[in-house]
Amino acid sequence: MKVNLSATGFWKINNTGENYTGDLYLNEDKGGIVLYIRIPNNGPIMSYLELPLEIPFITGSTINGAEITLVKCSRISTNSRIGTEEVFGYKAQFMFNGLNFNKEEDIRFSKMTISIPGIIQWGDVSNYVRPALDKKGDSLIDLKIVEPIEIFSNEIYGISYYLSFSDPFHLMKEQLTLKQTPHLIIEAQSLQTIEWFMKIADQMKRLIEIAVGVPLSYDSMIVESPDIYYEFEDDEKHIRPLEVIHAHKHTLKGENNNERLIKHDYIFSLSELKQANFSQWQEVSTIMEPIIELYIDSLYNQNLSVSRHFLNMVQALETYHSRRIAYSLHEFKERVEKLLELRPEAFRKQDRKFLLEGCRNFVVLRSRLADLLLADYRFIFHTGEFKFIELPQLIAQTRNYYTHYNQKLEEKALKGEDLITAFHILRNILEFYLLKELGFKEDFIHERTRERIKPIMTSNDIRKADKRKHEMECK
Repeated sequence: MKVNLSATGFWKINNTGENYTGDLYLNEDKGGIVLYIRIPNNGPIMSYLELPLEIPFITGSTINGAEITLVKCSRISTNSRIGTEEVFGYKAQFMFNGLNFNKEEDIRFSKMTISIPGIIQWGDVSNYVRPALDKKGDSLIDLKIVEPIEIFSNEIYGISYYLSFSDPFHLMKEQLTLKQTPHLIIEAQSLQTIEWFMKIADQMKRLIEIAVGVPLSYDSMIVESPDIYYEFEDDEKHIRPLEVIHAHKHTLKGENNNERLIKHDYIFSLSELKQANFSQWQEVSTIMEPIIELYIDSLYNQNLSVSRHFLNMVQALETYHSRRIAYSLHEFKERVEKLLELRPEAFRKQDRKFLLEGCRNFVVLRSRLADLLLADYRFIFHTGEFKFIELPQLIAQTRNYYTHYNQKLEEKALKGEDLITAFHILRNILEFYLLKELGFKEDFIHERTRERIKPIMTSNDIRKADKRKHEMECK
């Protein structure tokens, strides 16, 4: 990442002790915040630990008099220029312009507003609307300001979705631009650290990533605190919003995609999210993190091969079952016996074999997939032309073939169109359990899971029809 010199000034570590000369480099678009502290030195090389490796915050004053605070600073370089100076480089996670904090305990806020590009279609609301057909006048677009939409709240904090908008002030221009920017607003009942706010924001961003199926990034960030304000002559205090330069920006392919979404493009929308249980998601989000990473990466990393997409989805399902359903063989056997209690006596023997066959010292992949496919006997997944009873073993054999390249499994492994179809089936199964973890009601989960697989069913039907037509023409 390229950074440019932004300011030269004097800096204090944790706002105490000696003043150091240093140069600040920034790349605001990509979140680059780098400070090089320069210490004059005509003697022997200074110790690598002359300054701390991790610094909670650094305060500075530029030669122009501007105040700056850098937060969460980590050493990235150490350079000894023998006979002249030592240079210690630090990368900061956050930068506050126009303010010096006295103590680390003072860097706390009551509100954060952070923008997430690319989710307007998911939010499905707009400040700009078409005028009513019966409305008189020549206006093509009306302004209807959307108030913040509450997503979640409890006695500790609340989260809302908000769309800011541009309102061109100067109209005597050849080109006018209207822009809407989606934000998350997090309001805490007591003062919290910026890391606390980022944890809540990350949980919410991950949830939206699941919904829209693409990686997302942060853009602008503003924080507020009742202790940071403007004070006018009449002693009236107005809260002073602080714009934060931060290192949580990432350039992501497709983040500014404005193509119109259709219902199948996302698992749930903002309005449907109200049916979920955000508290439940908070409890499991950390455990689910590697599963979500595989889900997002496998769906939208266009550089991956079909086999890599397939393997990612298999790994996600295997990890999910291990983390959320049954880790050990003992736990799994107990679960199987409870499941079989739901079944008529005549089916229990074959179901036990379906679930436990091959499990000797540990739970094998085939058994984990079989358990997920059964879905507690409450839902039937579409498996296309693959036989339900054979699918778990077929998936396991294919995984083993592509992972270990076992030539004995080559003839049994899925390839080509069949591998693509298997991937979509596995994705459909994983999405079913993601919706379950998010606390959606069963009826919604079942309906949405069926909707999500319909395009694949249609595609397969067209492919089969085309194949039959080709075979008839050959005759």
